[in-house]
Amino acid sequence: MRMKLAAMMLVPALALSACAQVDVNDRNQRALGGAALGAGAGALIGSMTGSAGRGALIGGALGGVAGALTPPPQPEAIPATPYPAQPVDPRYGGWYDQYGQWHYGAPPAGYRPNYR
Repeated sequence: MRMKLAAMMLVPALALSACAQVDVNDRNQRALGGAALGAGAGALIGSMTGSAGRGALIGGALGGVAGALTPPPQPEAIPATPYPAQPVDPRYGGWYDQYGQWHYGAPPAGYRPNYR
């Protein structure tokens, strides 16, 4: 009976915790999220051995430490232009702009091709 009540309270709490908006760059929020997940996992594992409270305490402490020590995710590098600009092709008398479009003739004054 007690296990069923604990499961009935834990499942909706975990489901609703997934709806929370978390700033992953904030160390305190990562630690709190790790503690919550660790406490839930510790309670589930501890309930198998007969001490769900002790498992929740140990899991919460370890999850909080792990959440605080994890680095924030790095932003993805986005290229400045989808296609690097190409130099003037002497065979055809034109040039590519930064969007990969072909233009006939000489490039405009001040044009700097993006060589990589």
